[in-house]
Amino acid sequence: MLCSMPVRDPRLAAARRRGSHLNRMIGLELRTARRMAGVSQATLGSAVGLSDSEVSRIEHGAADWLTVMHASELLGAVGLSLWGKTFPEGPPLRDAAHLRLLADFEARLSPTIRCHREWPIPGDRDRRAVDLVITGLPRSIGVEAETVLEDLQALERDVNLKQRDAGLEVMLLLVRGSARNRRVLRAADALRRSFPLHTRRVLAALGGGREPVGNGIVIL
Repeated sequence: MLCSMPVRDPRLAAARRRGSHLNRMIGLELRTARRMAGVSQATLGSAVGLSDSEVSRIEHGAADWLTVMHASELLGAVGLSLWGKTFPEGPPLRDAAHLRLLADFEARLSPTIRCHREWPIPGDRDRRAVDLVITGLPRSIGVEAETVLEDLQALERDVNLKQRDAGLEVMLLLVRGSARNRRVLRAADALRRSFPLHTRRVLAALGGGREPVGNGIVIL
């Protein structure tokens, strides 16, 4: 079995660049508003518990330590409001338990199967990715891994949308076999209908180098 994994994750570097850009923008708007209000850096700083040199560094985008609270207070003091909103930016970093679950699953696949982690969904503006895509079979198979089951309706919707948008014929839900997860799944009739195949049938097919006949849930 051949597995491809990203060697580097550029997302943190991009996030740092975006953070530096936001710092510079906040500093520029703060400096402009402060000057228009006729307030000195020392006066502004004393109002929020900062020195004039710290305010100067903030205004020049050179304060990596700037907190959201201080930025909001400084801008509020010169008549501005700070608002923020988050946007999807691709798949999140995975924890060790999530990676172990994927590795346990991959270890049960036939050597003829190829697997690819963090498979990007083509043309997706939100940069979503499928946790694992299996190739080397007549049909491509997507795998979404969950170590802790929470909102099953949201999970089912998310997995189904990924299957549709990635053009995958078969989708598997991979779940860590904890007592809590097994208890949740026993009561999840709707999820079972969307993913009717059980662990033994799915693993028997993939272990023998064959594709499952439909969507399924694998508990490991």
